[in-house]
Amino acid sequence: MTIALIVCIKRRAGLSQREFSRHWRETHAPLIRNCAEFNRHLVRYTQHHLADPDSPIATMFGISGDYDGIAVLEFRSMDAMLQAFEEPAYLERIRPDEPNFVDLERGLCFITEPFSVI
Repeated sequence: MTIALIVCIKRRAGLSQREFSRHWRETHAPLIRNCAEFNRHLVRYTQHHLADPDSPIATMFGISGDYDGIAVLEFRSMDAMLQAFEEPAYLERIRPDEPNFVDLERGLCFITEPFSVI
């Protein structure tokens, strides 16, 4: 069984959606990808960038609200997740980048136990 951390992300004030997405893809993702000390705890890290907030399908389930994307980080266990965020390399390299594109006070997160249906 894995543990998933699902984070609803609001971009930092002053950034356009395009600037936010570019930073998240081109700067932040490589920081995680290249941080073996952090990603050794991960099973998967997926970024979900807002594509079409006005879609009839989106309105079926509610609108995106004030969020610009969702990060899904899957870990081998709860302990692995806790260890990942305590890694000195995460604290020194990845965490300092987060305020560059994320409004850390307006996010929303869930720690979940994924259940695959299909």
